[in-house]
Parts: sequence; C-alpha cells; structure tokens
Amino acid sequence: MSKRNLSPALLPPTKRFHASGHPNYHPTQILSFANSLYDELILCIFSHLSWVDLCATQATSRNWARLAADNELWRVQYLKVYGRTRLRGTKGFIARLDGREVRPLPGRAKVDQYRDWKWMFRISSNWRKGRCLVEESVDLSVHSFPLEHMSSREGPIYAQTHIVLAGPLTITATSYPSSHPVLVITGEPKIHHTIRVPCHDDSSIARITALALDQSPPTSGHLSLACFFWTGEFSIFEFNHTSPSNAIQKYTYQPPQRTGRTQNIIHAVYYHPLLATLSDVFSLSIYDLSSGVVQHTQTLSSFTSYPPASLVLSSLSPMLFKLVIAYSVPVYPSHWSIGATELIISKSPEPSNSIISGSTLFSSPSFREDYKYPLSPTMTVTTSRTIRAFDVPLGWVDESSLRAMREQWGRKLSSVADAQTDGKWVVLAPGESTHFNKDYMHSSSASSSSSNSSSSSIVSPGLYSPTHLQLYRLVLPVQSNSISASPPKLNFVRTLHGQTSPVSSIALADGRCVSLAKNGSIWVWDLEGGTGAEVASADKSMELTQPVVLATKGTVSFDERRIVTAHAGKVVVRRFDI
Repeated sequence: MSKRNLSPALLPPTKRFHASGHPNYHPTQILSFANSLYDELILCIFSHLSWVDLCATQATSRNWARLAADNELWRVQYLKVYGRTRLRGTKGFIARLDGREVRPLPGRAKVDQYRDWKWMFRISSNWRKGRCLVEESVDLSVHSFPLEHMSSREGPIYAQTHIVLAGPLTITATSYPSSHPVLVITGEPKIHHTIRVPCHDDSSIARITALALDQSPPTSGHLSLACFFWTGEFSIFEFNHTSPSNAIQKYTYQPPQRTGRTQNIIHAVYYHPLLATLSDVFSLSIYDLSSGVVQHTQTLSSFTSYPPASLVLSSLSPMLFKLVIAYSVPVYPSHWSIGATELIISKSPEPSNSIISGSTLFSSPSFREDYKYPLSPTMTVTTSRTIRAFDVPLGWVDESSLRAMREQWGRKLSSVADAQTDGKWVVLAPGESTHFNKDYMHSSSASSSSSNSSSSSIVSPGLYSPTHLQLYRLVLPVQSNSISASPPKLNFVRTLHGQTSPVSSIALADGRCVSLAKNGSIWVWDLEGGTGAEVASADKSMELTQPVVLATKGTVSFDERRIVTAHAGKVVVRRFDI
C-alpha cells in the first residue's frame, strides 16, 4: 500500500524516440553550410574572396546574395582595387593642396556619411570597361543666330559649345553669334531651363566665349556661374540647383576700354573672391570680388606662351590661391611642346595693420617649412614658377648634349590641338598638320648623314602622330627658402594610344583623361592605373564635311558619373551609373 494516493490527473505523454534509424523519423531542415553557420562567420569567409568570386556567390542563394552585398565587404574591395575613398573625376570644392580631394556639386553643401560601395565599384568598373548609357540632352543650334545673315566680312566663324557640369546639372552655352545669348541648364529629369544673358554691347550680336563655375564652398547652397563675352564683358549669376530658372545677376563687369588683352576671353577660373581670365593673346587678368564689386587688380602678359591652354585654381588659405596654367610652347624652328606655370595669388586680410617694409609676409600652415609669401593689399600675383618639357641648352651644343636631347626632339609637334592639366598631370594632344616641315627634315637628314649614327636620329618625325597623346607628370615641390629646394619638373611619362582619328578636344581631371576625336570616337584613360578603354566608336555623321562658313570644334567634359560631349550644337550625355 502506497504512502499517498496518486493524482487523478492524466500522465504526461511519453517521450519520442530520436534515433536516426527510426522508421518514422523525418527531419524538418537539412543541415547545410548556409544554415549551420552564423552570418558573421560567413561574412568572415567572404572577406577573403576576390570581387569576381564575391559576385559569383550572389547567384547561390538568397541568403548568400544578401550577405555578399554587405557594404563593408565592398568597401574593402573598392579600396583594394581602386585605392581611394571616392569616385575619380569629381570636381568642386578643393580640400587638399594637390587639388585631388574634391566633393561633388551641388551636393557638397550636404553632409552624407553613407556610401554605397558596391554601387561605386560598379560605376568605376564601367569607367574601366567603357560601358555606358547614351542619352541625347539638348540641341543648342535653336538658340544660335542664323548664320546666313552674317556679313561676308566677318569671315569664317569659329564656334564651339561650352560645357560646365555641376552635380546633376549640365550647363551649356554655344559660342555661335546670337542676338539673345542664353545659358541652357539641364536637370536630371531632362528638364531644360534657360537663362538669358544680357549683353551691353553696342552691336546687336553677342557671342559667349567662356564659362566658369565657382569652386568655393557655398554659404547658402547656391551656385555661382560666370559668363564671358568676346568683348571682355562678363556677368556672374547665382541660382539654386533645384530652381535654376530663378537665377539672379549678382555681378557685372565691363572693361573701361576694349583692348586685345581684355577681349576674347578663352579660359576662366572662379574661386570666390578670386576670378582669373585668360585671353586669346595670352593675357592673364586678375579680378577681386571680396568688396562686393568687381575690381580689376592686375593684368599679366606672356610672349612665349600660346593657346591652347588650361587653368586649375585651388585655395591654400582664405586669401591665398594657387593657379596652375598649362600652355603650348614654341620650339625652334617651327614646332611646339608643352609648358606649365604656377602662380601664387594672395591678398592681405588687414592691409592697414600688416604692412612691413611695403609688403606683408604670410606664413602658410599648409607647407612643411615656414615659407613666407609677400602679400599685397589687393589680389595680385606674388610669386611664380615656370617649367617646360622641352629644354634647349643655351649657347653651342656638343654631340653629347644632342644625344641627351634625342628623346625630346622626337616629341616635338608641328601643331597642338589641346593641352590640359589637373595640377598633377599634363596631357598634350597633337594637332592635325598638313605638313611637318619637310624642307627642314630633309636638310637635317642630309647634314646628319655626315656624322655618326647616334646623331642621325636626332630628328625623329616617325614618333609624331596626331592620334597619340603625350602624358607628362607635373612636379611642383613645396616652395622653401632653403637653397637645396627642388625645382619644379615636367617629366614625360608615356604615350596614350587608342584613338584612330586626330583629336579634337580633351578633358583632364583627378587623374582621368577623356579625349574626343574628330570622327566622334571617345577614349578614357586612368592615368594613375595605366588603363584605357574606348567609350564610343567613330560616328559617321561627324566625318561629313562642314560648310566653309562654319568651323566647329568638338567639346568634352566629364565628372565622376558621366561624359558630356558637344559637336555642331548637339549635346550627348553618356552615363556610367548604370
């Protein structure tokens, strides 16, 4: 007899048999690699894969596709393959002295910490392979003046389309003579806005010769754009990127007198409050906008530098700027090469209290050594340095010097189509020449036949080709008061091959070069990586002969996501963010 009575409740169910050999055993989930490891362990394994294998794992399962798209994995892959924390080719606010660390426009006014590294990797891969989507933007010929109304005394009209990229905006203006010149601003949804540019010229016909976008960080989120006329007059407009049609004219300048030094501005750079312009006779004008009005402070002329040229402006401090100019240099007897000049432009912040012996000394904290720049009460050039790629020894030249110059003689050109720089690289595009000075070549070869074989190859016309671009490395060491300071250098790196037609225009920014040929083909080169790809093949429509009265020149510009080209008034956009 038990000590206590049993509970009347039902007994619990018996335990099930868990032996694998039981005939009624049916597992609910098959054990596999995907469900047996934590996500952290899978991500650790994926971190040892290459980007090619990482893309292949995304087709395995949904879980692997989710893990393989991890942003941190692609950040590591992007830094390993491309070696930088941003897309190449961006323009805008310059945050480093070498002009390479920049932020996009107009998104530079917003602080966005998140980056889609996988999307950035795809865009960079499209650049490397030349994969893009073609979009036609706008036809600017509808805004031009009817050319048949032009008088014959005007002669041939040299026209091109000016292109400025500002974030999602594409700003274009044609240099065709027009009675109502306008700026066409195209946004992302392909909405076109027009800004009429007033011109105070006595004649009824005006022509836009250059555009310049303000590179300084905006204080109110607005963009500033300078528009220049062939008369030397220019206007600066301010607008918001969300509503470009509501632009206001902030500054206007008319030269007191029209001279060749101030007319026909071909290049301009703008970093508020500094504005620098370059005319077709190679006169550099400096303008100061810090007082709220445009003040012309200085004009410099060069008699040994010629267009085509390009300008790059960066800010070392609030009132200290560095301007780098690349230009064509004549080489005896009738050839051309490339040269570069660095100009330091400064202004004293307090001219009344900082005058020391007629000039102010400024110590820049950005330099390793305490180099003092003389500052002027007005925005003027204080120091300059010049370097050329073609060095001809002074006086008589012996045989050993001729052998040292052999490589330089082979790179001289009979004409120059374009010259561009980004402050670090310089690219020289040969022009299409009808002759290569055959008489001089014949006389040189005849005179060299009497000398040894080493001196007979001094003139090397075989190296000249209108389709091969010359790449140079511009070295501008930090200026120092030391006597052992290194001089600036312009070293030849290599020749960029790929184009099959003479080059019409090139664009260079942030270590990337894009060239537009006369037949419409487009090539892109990564100057630091040493790679190149064809973006667009030859266009048969561009090979047709243009009327004699209209001489057009193709124009190309790019940023980190697109290439914009213009020819005969038609603008074409090629996007790489696909």
